Amino acid sequence: MFEDLRYELTETFADGDRVAAAYNLHATREGETIKIPGMFRFTVEGGLISRRVDYFDSLTFLRQTGQA
Repeated sequence: MFEDLRYELTETFADGDRVAAAYNLHATREGETIKIPGMFRFTVEGGLISRRVDYFDSLTFLRQTGQA
């Protein structure tokens, strides 16, 4: 549902097998430019990502798309 999707990393950190990456998502949706802050949280096992959780500011998305 997003065109021209890209992530701008704003901060990353790691603690053992846990990694977090804060970001700003930039994209176009139905002709409108949106920017949504969020964070990926990863668990790494054997050098590979074994789990990913994505948190993002859904109210910002709703406001930018006229749904709130």
